[in-house]
Amino acid sequence: MISIIIPFKDKVELLQKCVESILSKTSYQDYELVLVNNGSSEKQTLEYLKSLENDQKIRIFKYDKLFNFSAINNFVAKQVKGEYLLFLNNDTEVISENWLEKMLECFENEKVGVVGAKLLYSNGTIQHAGVMLEEKRLAIHAFRTWKEEKADFENPKEWSAVTAACMMTKKDLFLELGGFDETNLPIAYNDVDYCLRVREKGYKVLCTPHAKLYHFESASRKADANATYEILKSIKFLKFKRLERYRRFLAEQEYLRKKWTKEIASDPFYKEEYI
Repeated sequence: MISIIIPFKDKVELLQKCVESILSKTSYQDYELVLVNNGSSEKQTLEYLKSLENDQKIRIFKYDKLFNFSAINNFVAKQVKGEYLLFLNNDTEVISENWLEKMLECFENEKVGVVGAKLLYSNGTIQHAGVMLEEKRLAIHAFRTWKEEKADFENPKEWSAVTAACMMTKKDLFLELGGFDETNLPIAYNDVDYCLRVREKGYKVLCTPHAKLYHFESASRKADANATYEILKSIKFLKFKRLERYRRFLAEQEYLRKKWTKEIASDPFYKEEYI
């Protein structure tokens, strides 16, 4: 069984599109859909959740603390039924019906610990097909904004990391490694850090191009990189919350950079031509 874990807060139009695409398009049926409500309050959201209560495939959890991506997923991972965990953003939509089979197939190789999917922007260009490491920019999505046909891999490909916008891993391995780092990486880079710890333990991190979803990137939460750009662009008009978000983002960057200095400096999968 695969436990598909989707944290969310309101934005019911995104959540509904994501959930309905899973229920209607997914050919693999041995899964549970785990929705984690992180403080939703809008009437439409609550009504939608109520409409899902009798669906046997869906479980709904409440997490009423402040948003901490790592903590939310760690909290639920201990309680789900699946042998495999699939972390999924609420701003995604399934494209390929066999997406779960194709991700699961990768684990037939016992040396594989994490599998990611190919994620596309709404215009069909690539948003994610693997993550490379580099000192200045830290984590770079390979082939970002490329047309699909230009990306040079047709089979599952090994990377240093993949994004947790759609990431599958073995539950036992996730719990053994302590899950995501909710203390030092509550919002950003927790997926990169987890993948590097998996690789440190001797497992491979793959991305399969045969599992495809749309990712309407950070539609429910402003992307950290975009937030940073906005802050730098209008530094004299900073508001407290934006300043705090920027400081937190920089702190998480610095933590990752110090912890994985060697790995970032010499990523064996980094290629300049993939950018």
